[in-house]
Amino acid sequence: MTSSKAVEKMAGCVLLTPASMNFLAALVSTVSLAGFSWAACPIPNPPNPGAGEQSALEDLRHTGFIHFQEGQYRSAAASYTEALRTAEALGISDTKSAGDLNNLAAVAEEIGNYTEARNYYLRELDLLNHLGHAGSVAAGAPYTKLAGLLQVQGSFSEAEASYKKAVGLFTQHAGAENLGTAKALNLLGRLYIEWGKLPEASRLLRKARTIAEKSLSEDDPKLIAFFDSEAFFLFQTGNFAAAEKKWMTALKIAEHTYGDNLKEYSGLLLHLGQMYSLTGDYLSAETMFQRCLAAKQQTSGSDLLDRAVIMSSLAQAYAKQRKVVEAEPLVLKSVEVSNASCSALPTACAFIRSNLGDYYMAKGQWATAELEFERALKLREGIFGEHPLVADSLVSLSRALRKLKRKKEAKIYEAKAAQIFSSQINPLYDRGNAIDVRAFQANNR
Repeated sequence: MTSSKAVEKMAGCVLLTPASMNFLAALVSTVSLAGFSWAACPIPNPPNPGAGEQSALEDLRHTGFIHFQEGQYRSAAASYTEALRTAEALGISDTKSAGDLNNLAAVAEEIGNYTEARNYYLRELDLLNHLGHAGSVAAGAPYTKLAGLLQVQGSFSEAEASYKKAVGLFTQHAGAENLGTAKALNLLGRLYIEWGKLPEASRLLRKARTIAEKSLSEDDPKLIAFFDSEAFFLFQTGNFAAAEKKWMTALKIAEHTYGDNLKEYSGLLLHLGQMYSLTGDYLSAETMFQRCLAAKQQTSGSDLLDRAVIMSSLAQAYAKQRKVVEAEPLVLKSVEVSNASCSALPTACAFIRSNLGDYYMAKGQWATAELEFERALKLREGIFGEHPLVADSLVSLSRALRKLKRKKEAKIYEAKAAQIFSSQINPLYDRGNAIDVRAFQANNR
């Protein structure tokens, strides 16, 4: 999902929310969710020197947190791994050890080790169960984060079950009006948007925002994720101007709170860039993607696929403006990086392949574009079945075929895409919705 760092307190230990998970899970119409800071927690104070083995253990955790905040993910992993080993050697098995596992999962996601991240979340849940906390608020966070990981990997049914488990735990043990409950509801709503279940998404997002607004001021950065989700929903339902307004409200809060620390809100920049790309304002999209890429450069050792997604997005904006020279190094590098991750994160890989197809279309290499659109189509069909993203790939493929003078084949793909679009109760998927797009573009010149 970016290098935004969300930090939560649970049972006295600092829990990190992985940015890459969030970065890749949201705007599936191009990629997906960006991470936002749920809480601007201060850096925990280091333990008092000379406090013995327990102090050394806490010092390792503090060091790991600092490394994570600075984007030094492998160093953070080393610190948390040593903390876990130290605790085991001391015979300590408590909620802080569960926090170490959670943090190791977060770091694993940041560097692209998704299988390892999943194993850490499952180990955390096993430990909480052993400690008698399986049915408590403490288990809500790992269930939520595990769900996010499953979501970006395209396992929507499993993600839904995990999100629902988290919602149930927060509701029962923290209360229906608790901010943690609102966060879980918001994330489940995001899953439903990506899944194409818009009525369910609308209900959950509205409920989540209502809960959040009861306890937060109107400029609280914790609201950023809620605004982003609503903007995503508005965009998916064809309300482009309203979506932009919501995203800009979130961006204003983020810029006021974090200033030039772009990594804290690069997800917003990504989503605004995606919106501008999809509505044809490629120059504005270019600006947003450039800022987003600059944010990624503030960290080291992060998941290269995150960068690949941003580079691919920027390359597409360049290609649409016929800036082929600028697009070429970015699009080729993004494909090179993503090749190793297609099985783990097929949604992101399909997005990158689709953008590569657009690049070849801009160069007039129709046959090569056809191959890339076919690859994107195969990946998306494997995840979504009959879904607007599949229809989008069908349309792209038909464009290449028409350029190749293969009109009969193009018409077959166009008819299949039209069938999928017509089955969606969603104005965005009505191909006659171009009027709204033109109006949006006209108001943003």
